[in-house]
Amino acid sequence: MIKEFLLNWIKNQKYGIVVYPTELFDLRIQEEMIRADESKEYFVYVEVNFAKIRETLKTDSDEVTFWKAFLKSLATTSRGSDIYGILEKESGFGLVLLDSKMDGWIRLEGRIRESCKLNLYNVQNSLVNGCKAFVYPACLTQPQEPVLT
Repeated sequence: MIKEFLLNWIKNQKYGIVVYPTELFDLRIQEEMIRADESKEYFVYVEVNFAKIRETLKTDSDEVTFWKAFLKSLATTSRGSDIYGILEKESGFGLVLLDSKMDGWIRLEGRIRESCKLNLYNVQNSLVNGCKAFVYPACLTQPQEPVLT
């Protein structure tokens, strides 16, 4: 139900958000991992879990308000390089914020909170409990040994 709502809302609005289907989104993530490894760049990967968002926002109307604010925030603050897609088994919504570190996600998260007209506590809980974000490849980078002279 959530996937259909999101895709219909995206299709019928003017913002022009492109949302990759699962298979293509997975391929784009792999491409970006290779690019980041080769160029020593970073990106933020975020998973927004539909079920966990739903647990926090108990009513359909709150959930619709949250998702509209979420998509509006993406559309109005999106950079052309950002990538969006549906996660495996339609379990959620994925974001790849290219050439960004965690501060990029924190800014976007703040804009989502500002856009929601819901109880701020519920929105904050939804974002904290329903989203997982990490920076690639910072999670894999090993500290460099000091050079002895």
